[in-house]
Amino acid sequence: MRVRPMSPEDSGAAHRVSAVAFADREEERARVLRGEDPEAEERTERFRHLLRTDPGGSWVAEVSGRVVGVAAALRREGLWGLSVFAVSEECRGRGVGAELLRRALGYAEGCRGGLIVASTHPAALRRYALAGFSFRPTLLARGTVRRSALPKEPGVREGGEEDLELAARVDRRVRGATHGPDLEHLLRWGGRMLVCERCGEEGYAVFREGSPLLLAATDVGVASRLLWGVLARAPAGREVEVRWITGGQDWAVRAALDAGLGLGPSGPLCVRGEVGPLAPYLPSGPFL
Repeated sequence: MRVRPMSPEDSGAAHRVSAVAFADREEERARVLRGEDPEAEERTERFRHLLRTDPGGSWVAEVSGRVVGVAAALRREGLWGLSVFAVSEECRGRGVGAELLRRALGYAEGCRGGLIVASTHPAALRRYALAGFSFRPTLLARGTVRRSALPKEPGVREGGEEDLELAARVDRRVRGATHGPDLEHLLRWGGRMLVCERCGEEGYAVFREGSPLLLAATDVGVASRLLWGVLARAPAGREVEVRWITGGQDWAVRAALDAGLGLGPSGPLCVRGEVGPLAPYLPSGPFL
């Protein structure tokens, strides 16, 4: 086994390893292995994006020339985040994950804080705890939006690249650092933005087909309006997900329940060092 810096040529293999590792069902894994993954192009480009912005944070493990593990980390204004961490099933328990995480954590040197949105995999959680992260349990809301529950006017507007400075202001207040080029990447790859400005408070959400990819606001009222605005844009009959709802964010729980979504446990948000209040906030899985 050899761990080395990721190269652009590794992007496709890195995506396949992570897609198989995170697939919920066996048929999803089979589609990825057959090359029938509809999200392959976008998620492969995500690795290329991280290589452009954070080449020192991206690593792969290989056995006999085959990529069997990946870890990719990013840094934004002194905040470190683990974007992807996955190991092929047949190589788990052999030290591959431990070495990949060690390399990715090395990229955190000099950062004041760190974030990980984690799976529920016991070995990964153990490694995060040993690396000094504390855990904040989260909920996942999933289902089809009850259209009759939608407010007539949530008070939001469509946003775009012209609102990136507003998003940066909100990010600094909520998590202590901007998302920088990551927001531009999300918007280039099919993400849409909503913005809410109300009574001196502000916030934004990036979403796709009724599911928030990222939401941050300076006030719970603004956050609630943004979430309702996202849910209202779900195509009829489309199942949506609201991920990474941490404890104390009842505004998101109430909106999800009122919209007819079901609640269930999910992996924790892992926090280390100095970060912002992280509320009102729904983090991005890959961009935190």
